[in-house]
This record gives sequence, structure tokens and C-alpha cells, in this order.
Amino acid sequence: MPSIGERLAGRYRLDARIGSGGFATVFRARDLRLDRDVAVKVLLANHATDPVLAARFDREARVLAAVSHPNVVAIHDVAPGDPATGGEPFLVMDLCNGGSLADRLAASETGVLPPDALIPALVDVATGLAALHARGIVHRDLKPSNVLLSDGQARIADLGIAAAGPSELTAAGTTVGTLAYLAPEQLAGQPASPASDVHALGALAFLGLTGRLPRPAGSVAAIVAASARPVEPVSGVAPTLGSAFDPAIAQALARDQSQRPTATEFGTMLGAALERWRLEPTSVAARLTAALEHWRMAPASRAADDATTLTALPLPGAGAAATNVAVTPGRNRRRILAAVGTLVAALFLGLAAFLLLAQGLGGRTIPPLVGGGSSTSPSQSASMPPTASPAPSPDVSPTPSLIPTATGDPFANARTASDDMRAAIAAARGPGGLNGRDAKDLGSQLDQVDQALNQQDTASARDAAIKLAGQVAGLIDQGTVDGQAADRLQTAADRLVAAANAPPD
Repeated sequence: MPSIGERLAGRYRLDARIGSGGFATVFRARDLRLDRDVAVKVLLANHATDPVLAARFDREARVLAAVSHPNVVAIHDVAPGDPATGGEPFLVMDLCNGGSLADRLAASETGVLPPDALIPALVDVATGLAALHARGIVHRDLKPSNVLLSDGQARIADLGIAAAGPSELTAAGTTVGTLAYLAPEQLAGQPASPASDVHALGALAFLGLTGRLPRPAGSVAAIVAASARPVEPVSGVAPTLGSAFDPAIAQALARDQSQRPTATEFGTMLGAALERWRLEPTSVAARLTAALEHWRMAPASRAADDATTLTALPLPGAGAAATNVAVTPGRNRRRILAAVGTLVAALFLGLAAFLLLAQGLGGRTIPPLVGGGSSTSPSQSASMPPTASPAPSPDVSPTPSLIPTATGDPFANARTASDDMRAAIAAARGPGGLNGRDAKDLGSQLDQVDQALNQQDTASARDAAIKLAGQVAGLIDQGTVDGQAADRLQTAADRLVAAANAPPD
């Protein structure tokens, strides 16, 4: 194993050890030729002569080289090693300064991350997975240590057991990957698929939000047995989060892989779930508590604005990109106080809106039993002095009521958006656009949106619209449809999601 200060290939100076696993060690290194910092992954000496592990290491190099995507770690160089001199094989990759998701979870006292920080990172991972899947690559070993963080983005790493089609490195009936994140079909010895990667990402989301895996078990036999049982919803383990994340993660963890969303769909669903969570009253209170706790735990030297810097915790709405922002203590204090003030104001505004709504419902106008005159609520009538009622006159026609007896369709905007979506699907069919099967799949999903609207089931309509938008995004990413047809489909899908997500009029 090379030592710190050593130069590999006369070019890469090893400066520090970043981490080590069962097969390789990763170093921070300096590329002396291009004058930049990189990560160098060196296969352990006792594995360098193992043909299977050498093939796995070579596979990782080829897979990484085949994918160029901001959410997948890029490879810059590879060396096969030299058995004659004892030189181990190594890869040269992007250096991700933010560590791994596993590091971030371990640094948290509770083992969880705020949704504002976790979910954007997982959406990045879903985007990277979609890029791999579009090239026929299945990762097969997605876990927290394989999600690296850098420059406000999450990137997928460690593709050593990724497969492009059937793998000659895996014997029939066996599994690869970390057991705790494997999908039920993998535990049963079936080949991994893109749906298996989505299941692993769902397990990651469950772990990051609740602090435990969706199917906790202590042995291989127990893990296999647990895979046959349904998964408890996120809200059942972490009630303070509410139910915003339950539908998306439950679909990703479905035992039947045909019921799971694609990586693109799951990323869209997670993003929409985060927006719903941000609007829930429990979310506002939880984020206020976190900001206050951060302020309480700040160092005593925070008054010295020109002293050492602090690393700010993610503030509400800041997202994952804010987790590594270094600011001076005085500026940090002002930012936190501003955030606390904003949240306090939001709480009071929400309470005021609730009271006004309750007052409006409690004192709404009651339609008159007989036409004519103005009507009041029972509380108003009780406070008014009694007046003599005029004798009824058969010659006077009843005055029409000023209160409308018919109401408009509360889902009219969503229905209009659905009609536009159906027209966009029809326009996209034909040569160079949607084939019959793709158009039928989109139409079937749109039917589910319409059915939910007819049942006035807002949540189901919203989730069905999000899934439809994910299907559209997947078709566009694959190049199935492009140009004006793609733009029209994307625009119609976005409008449908927005209309379905809006509260009824």
C-alpha cells in the first residue's frame, strides 16, 4: 500500500487518507501535472492479484468512464497496476470535499437530517441513477457511504459492482451489494434492475428521515424474512414529520418491483413531498425549534465578529447547498435571528389565518327561508332586538335570494390542465414522437388523475399527476420525444402538477 507523500505514476502526490473499505483505500491527492486536488482509489495489495476483484475494479473504471453526469463521480485516470514492481491498480476521480452521506448522518446526534438538507441530496441521487439507467447500468450497491457530497450537490460513487446487463462476476442465485439496502428480489437471488436501485434509494430516504432502516434486522436470515413484510410508513416511525413523505417512500419500497416508480419519477415525487412538508404546521414548528436550538448551542465567542468562523447549520429553506457555508459569528447570528423572526411571523400568520377561517365558517350567512331581507347568523340574531314581523301578503312575490344556490367546480383548474395534458399527448403521437404504447401509458396515468378528481381525492390526484410528470420527464430524457412536442408535454405536465397540488377553490 502506498504511503502519504508518495507519487503514483510520477504525477499524483498522496496527501492524506480519506477512507478505507474492504477492497480499497481512498486518498486525497494532488495532480501535479494539472495542479488540482483529486481522489485516488487504490486497490488493497492483498486483493490486487485476485482476478475477480481486479475485474471488479476494472469494471468500475469502465462504468465511470462511460457516464458523464454532474451527479455521478467522474473518473480522470486509471492505472492497471504492475505486479512486477508491486504497484497496485488505482483510479483517479473527482474529489468530493463534503464527505459522504454516511459521514453526515453519523455526525448528527439523532442519526437523521432535516428534510430541507436530505431530500435535495436524494433528488440529486435520483437524477444520477436515471442517467445510469438510461445507459443500461444498474448500480446494485447504493448506500450512504456511496453518496458523496460536494459543492452543494450529491454524487453517486463506488460503481465497482455496477452491471451493464448480465454480470459475469456474480454466480447464479447469489446476491451482491449491502444486504440492508437490497430489494426483496435481490435477496431472493433474482437479477438486479433499475427498480432495485430505486428500492435502495427509498431505504436511504427512510433511514435519513427516521434514523433506522425500513426493515431493521440483525442477521442475514432475519433480513430475508423481513423483506416479505410490509414497511411501516415514515410517519409511523417519525410522527413529527407528518405524512408528506409516506406515499413516495412507500412506493419506492414496494415489494413488487413493477409497482415502484422510476428513478426520475421518484426524484419528482420526493421534491413534491418536500414542498408539501414545508407547508405543514408541524414543519414550521420543527424548523423554528431547530433554529432556536442552534442559536442556544452556538459558542460563547459568537460576539466577536472577527474571530474564528463557524459552519452554519442548514437554515429553513436553504437546502443542501447551505450545509457547508462558512460565515463569521456575527453574520451567523444575524442570519439565525432573521430566520427565527421569519418563522415566528409565519406561525402567527398561520394562526391568524386559522382563526379568521374559523370565524368565517362560524358566522357565515344563512340563506333566508323565505325570499326578501337580509339574513344573519344565530349569534347575530340573538343580539338584535326583536321586531314585529310584517303580515304576509299574498300579492307580493318572494324576492330572489341573494345567496347563490349553485357552486362552481372546485377542481375546474385541474380539469382544464388535464384536458390540456390529453391534447398534448395526442399532438405528440406519430413519427419522431410518442409511439402507441408510450401514448397509451401516459393516457392511462392521466385517467388515474381524472378518476381522483372525480372522487375529489386531492392527495391521489396530486400523486398521480406527479407520477405522470415523471413519466414525461423520462421519455424526454431518453430522447423518445423532443422539440416542440417535448416542450408542450413538459409544460402541460408541470401545469397539471401545479393545478392538482393547489387547494380546491
